[in-house]
Amino acid sequence: MPSYVLETVFPTLGVVLSNALYLAPAPAVLSAVRTGSLGSLNPLPNAMMVLSTTSWIFYALSVPNPFIAASNVPGGIASVAYTVCLLPLIPHENKRRPIQLLLIAGTAVALILWCVLIFGGATAAGRSHAFGLYGSLLCVLLFASPLSTVRLVVRTRNAASIYAPLTIAQCVNCATWTFYGLAVGDQWVWGPNATGLSLGLLQVLLKVVYSSAGSKESHSLVGKFSCSDEDNDDNEV
Repeated sequence: MPSYVLETVFPTLGVVLSNALYLAPAPAVLSAVRTGSLGSLNPLPNAMMVLSTTSWIFYALSVPNPFIAASNVPGGIASVAYTVCLLPLIPHENKRRPIQLLLIAGTAVALILWCVLIFGGATAAGRSHAFGLYGSLLCVLLFASPLSTVRLVVRTRNAASIYAPLTIAQCVNCATWTFYGLAVGDQWVWGPNATGLSLGLLQVLLKVVYSSAGSKESHSLVGKFSCSDEDNDDNEV
C-alpha cells in the first residue's frame, strides 16, 4: 500500500470519523436541553469525553501529530459544551457530584502531569510515552463509559441509555484508527482503539438483544438520571 495512503488518507479519514464520533451526541443533548430533562441520556460519556480529548491533544502536541490534534480539538470543545448543558439537568446531587469530581480530578491530574514532565526534564520521547499511556487509559474509559448502565440495561431489558449514533460512530472510528495505528506501528493509537472497537461491539450487542423501543421498562431507565420518582433514584447505583 502506498505510503501516502497510510500517512495521509487514513489519518484524514480518521479526523472526519473522530469528529463524527464527538458530534454524535449533539442531537440528544439539544433534545435534553429543550425538554429540560435527561430522559434516558447517560451524561457520563460526555464528561469522560472532556478528559479523553484533552489528553490526546496533549499527546498530539508532544509527538507532534496534527492529525491527532485535529481529531480531538473540536471534540474537546463540543464535550465541554455538552457537559455544561447537561449537568444542571441532573436533578439529584448524589448523581451530579461524581461527574463533577471526575472532571475536577481529571483536570488536576492532566495539569500536574504536564508540570512534572516539563519541569522534571523528561525527554521528548519520555513525555510522549507518558501522554500516550495517560491518553490510552482515558480513551478506554471513554469507550467503556456507556456501559456504566449495563446492570440496569440487563435488569430492565432496555438499552435506551446506550445511544446508538454514538455507538456506531465509535465502532467505525475505532476500526479506522486501529488499522492506521497498526500500519504506522503506534501502540498508543491502535491499542486503545482496538479496545474501543471491542467495547463498541459489545454495546451493539446489548442494543440488539435489549431493544429500547417502546418498552415499559423505559420509565425505570429514565429514572436512572432524571427520575421523578425520588425513591427509585435513591435505590439505583
